[in-house]
Amino acid sequence: MKRTILAMTAGLLVAGAAVAQPYPPRAPWDAGAFWRGAPDSPRERIQFLQDRVNRGLADGSLNRREAMRVNRELNGVRQWIRRMHWEDAGRLTPDQRARVQDRLDQISRQIRWLRHNGW
Repeated sequence: MKRTILAMTAGLLVAGAAVAQPYPPRAPWDAGAFWRGAPDSPRERIQFLQDRVNRGLADGSLNRREAMRVNRELNGVRQWIRRMHWEDAGRLTPDQRARVQDRLDQISRQIRWLRHNGW
């Protein structure tokens, strides 16, 4: 009985020392790292997202139905931009540009979720 208690105590001491070891430092997470190197223009960014969808189809991480869904949304953004161009003589205002970029951010998150099946 004393041996069992002594062995358990020794095991706890060793385990406690192992747990107390610090983890190696990790670099902080950068939410904007994905867009590093991505184009700033809404039209180019749409093409960037389109390329992601095509890669997803090619590697099997997206099925045809998911790709069609994202393509439909990207086409909707393209039409939205065209309508805004007609209203403002061919230029997007900073507010309109920000709204388009926000929508493209949402679509980008959707593509990521679809490619990873929600995990």
